Amino acid sequence: AGVGTEVLCDPVVHFGALAAIYFNSVPRFIDVEPDTYLMDPASLEANITPHARAVIATHLWGLPARIDRIRQICAKHGLFLIEDCAHAIGAYWKGRHVGTFGDVGMFSFQEFKQLSTGDGAMLTLRSKALANKLENVWAFSGESPSHMTLNWRMNELTAAMGMAQLQRVDDIVQKTYNVTLKVFNDAIQGCAWLKPRLVPKEAVQAGYWFACAWEGNKHGLSYRRFQDLNKKLKIGLRFGFNQTAPYDFEFFKKAKAYGHGCPNKCPFYLAKSRYVYKKGLCPVIEDLMPRLITANLIFLPIEEAKRQAARLRQAIEIMNRG
Repeated sequence: AGVGTEVLCDPVVHFGALAAIYFNSVPRFIDVEPDTYLMDPASLEANITPHARAVIATHLWGLPARIDRIRQICAKHGLFLIEDCAHAIGAYWKGRHVGTFGDVGMFSFQEFKQLSTGDGAMLTLRSKALANKLENVWAFSGESPSHMTLNWRMNELTAAMGMAQLQRVDDIVQKTYNVTLKVFNDAIQGCAWLKPRLVPKEAVQAGYWFACAWEGNKHGLSYRRFQDLNKKLKIGLRFGFNQTAPYDFEFFKKAKAYGHGCPNKCPFYLAKSRYVYKKGLCPVIEDLMPRLITANLIFLPIEEAKRQAARLRQAIEIMNRG
């Protein structure tokens, strides 16, 4: 990465784009598949420019992206691949755990994750040389590190909590979060106007968030009425996620991070590229984002999930009756 270079990111969550800006690179947003809500490999390949240096692919809400194809594209074009596995402990693609395809896999242990230490994270690395470099930066001896970078390592007590939980995290995912995810998916089964998220045959999803897409407009139904029923029946659904693509956020459009239009509006970058944040960059996510319907499964007891799912089914029946 670096000044005037591009990091290719997906446009549902925007944390990869923020990470790029930390290092003065320009986030270039890649569109998603309309049924998985994950990075579209075709859009990725179409957006690679001479300025591209890295790709951050998010395994959003516990579902793996088509990471083998993304890996092939990165290898073809010499791009560094980072897997965002913050939601995806227990998620597999073609029998391999996510985080083992890219150059780096990043797992989050923040409070609202399948394995929580209160805060903290873990990296999986393909390169021993990179692992040694990071270890020397974070645990250097002498007066100064060999490389200057951010240092947000967790303390030993926090790491010990994570190591202890590794022995039971598979059970937590299988017996709690995957169960609650199935409860919600079963509730919308057969509903013509709530489209379930596609789980490709190559994927094993880890329960994290439930998600589906509103298609009631195709059936003459009112989105507002369904939202009102959600509130009245206390279902607990969230509508529209972030409401808009992140490149429409004021933060990115005005580049407030550095105060003078950097990095995405700096003259050095614009002299080489015509890429600017505007409507139409990612048509699929612009259409999909307002229609996303989600529910956070973390800390949701199974019995409460069943009650919420029953209310969701009740709302579906009310809407179907007209």
